[in-house]
Amino acid sequence: MKTITLNLTLVAASAVTLAACDQQQPDHWIAQQDTAVCVDHSGNRVPDADCQNYHGGGASSAFLWYYLGRSSAVPYYGERVSGGSFTRTSGATYFHAPVSTAMTRSAAVARGGFGSSARSFGGFGE
Repeated sequence: MKTITLNLTLVAASAVTLAACDQQQPDHWIAQQDTAVCVDHSGNRVPDADCQNYHGGGASSAFLWYYLGRSSAVPYYGERVSGGSFTRTSGATYFHAPVSTAMTRSAAVARGGFGSSARSFGGFGE
């Protein structure tokens, strides 16, 4: 018989994090609570670790926290944030976006094959 031991703190933290966002739209997540995401100076979302690991601080930092209110769209990595502020709302408690939102949007993949660009190789018909 196998026994699985779960760290109660990890389970509780995961439950809070999972409750922070709920996917409502195919193109973004909806924040169910006030949520902080890390962005670069272009306003594009980057991994939260970039803000946590960068020690420059202030407006001169390479990365900044961006604060989204409840019901705001939480963009995928590399996408521009909007609907929030670089300033925390006084008295608000901000949660980090859940791990499930830590992804980039996949682009369409072009498949190879013979089409109008195909060439004839060999000695026939040349």
